[in-house]
Amino acid sequence: MLVELLLLVALFFLLWRFFKKTDGMPPGRWGLPLIGYIPLTRKRIHDQLFDLHKKYGDIYVWRFGTQVIVILHDYQLNKDAFASQDFIDRPPWNFFRYGEETASGVIASGGSLWHNNRRFVLRQLRDLGMGKSRMVAAVQWQGTQLVQQLKNQAGRPAPLPHALEVAIVNVIWQMVAGKQFEMSDSRLMELQNLLRWILESTVSVAIPDFFPWLLYILPGALSRRVFNLDRQKTTLHKFQKYFTKEIEEHRATLDRDNPRDLIDGYLMMMEEKADDPDNTFNAKDLAILVLDLFFAGSETTTITLTWMFYYLATYPEVQQKMQAEIDEVLPKGTLATLDDKLRMPYTEAVIHETLRKSSLAATGVQHVATRDTQLGGYYIPKGTVVIGAQETIHHDPRYWNRPDEFLPERWLDQQGKFTPKKEGFLPFGVGKRSCLGEALARMELFIISTTVFQSLTFSQPPGKRIDLHYNPKLFLTHHPKIQDVLITVRPGF
Repeated sequence: MLVELLLLVALFFLLWRFFKKTDGMPPGRWGLPLIGYIPLTRKRIHDQLFDLHKKYGDIYVWRFGTQVIVILHDYQLNKDAFASQDFIDRPPWNFFRYGEETASGVIASGGSLWHNNRRFVLRQLRDLGMGKSRMVAAVQWQGTQLVQQLKNQAGRPAPLPHALEVAIVNVIWQMVAGKQFEMSDSRLMELQNLLRWILESTVSVAIPDFFPWLLYILPGALSRRVFNLDRQKTTLHKFQKYFTKEIEEHRATLDRDNPRDLIDGYLMMMEEKADDPDNTFNAKDLAILVLDLFFAGSETTTITLTWMFYYLATYPEVQQKMQAEIDEVLPKGTLATLDDKLRMPYTEAVIHETLRKSSLAATGVQHVATRDTQLGGYYIPKGTVVIGAQETIHHDPRYWNRPDEFLPERWLDQQGKFTPKKEGFLPFGVGKRSCLGEALARMELFIISTTVFQSLTFSQPPGKRIDLHYNPKLFLTHHPKIQDVLITVRPGF
């Protein structure tokens, strides 16, 4: 009995030594070996990070399970970290990789694969018109189609229609695959349901990333069921099947002298690099790359517009000021172009305030230290996960006056001109892995919002208030709750 007790004590001592916090690291919550610090509270993650920020300052550590996470609450620290090659990669987490052994695409990949894919995608999207006037007509068309669908439910409280998602998807899908979906396309609904499941299952799928030892103590069939691992693989297979079919159709009709879209461009790159020993272009990677672009290029802009509709329905005085500016700059029947941005400072202010207040990516996308390094005067060991507390930065009184208020005027100077550069504002991330499609997203938000509010007014249903709290089903992203809104057609439209 004494021997067993001594062995147990020795085991706990070794675990403690192995998982002991390294000297020189930031202060924070360390917790127990294998478990880390799990707060016994019902507070949402934003409030917990706010409390930790107050206690530990702008940089602190939170060990959750076996994962050591450093959280940054300072805008400059975010810029310094994510501009550095030391934090260029993503954590090797299962939910990032869609269950695959090695990450593909552009969101989760690293090394030369990520570098080649990012450079390729940026060049392709620019060549296809991202951020340029040639894309304006396509976005205007989707905006006018959306307005027609919104008019169909005018006068009666109802949730925002599926047409909003279709309009946004069609912009990126035209660039990626040279196609557009019809409003009632069942394939699109299936793909979006799959995307929604990925978002809603983030917590269950991610648990083994933080507590990998659970996979060794639970029976395989039970762990796959509890953590949705089998369903994750099935979901990925469905995406791959659909996108692979698109890729094969492109391969069969490829005209090398007249590439139509991003898929054509990638297939041509595969041929060009076929004999290159450092080639990273392949059909499997293309399927995941298309999935990444489909997800990132549709979900984020759709949700941001949804937040805008909810905020302006809740703050009618803001909506009226924005519509007055639209009426003044755009004669009836005229749609906005990128050239109108300078003449519409209040509209730009509303868009930026929506991005700030909604803070869609609450903690951005996670990075990982690629080597032992320093940050903010502290030692950061290799493998440490680093995240920026975007939501708390977007509500930090050091950067924002009256941060909890929806106040577009904060983006205007004393002459009423829009002031885009704001310290403490990072809705598209910052550094080497900032959002690839930022220019496209900004174009869509400006053109579609002006098109919609030129013709329509949004308000709260009679006797009800729109709930501006985040959807609690989603852990890492701030989606609004699905709820009714009342749409009215403006006089003369």
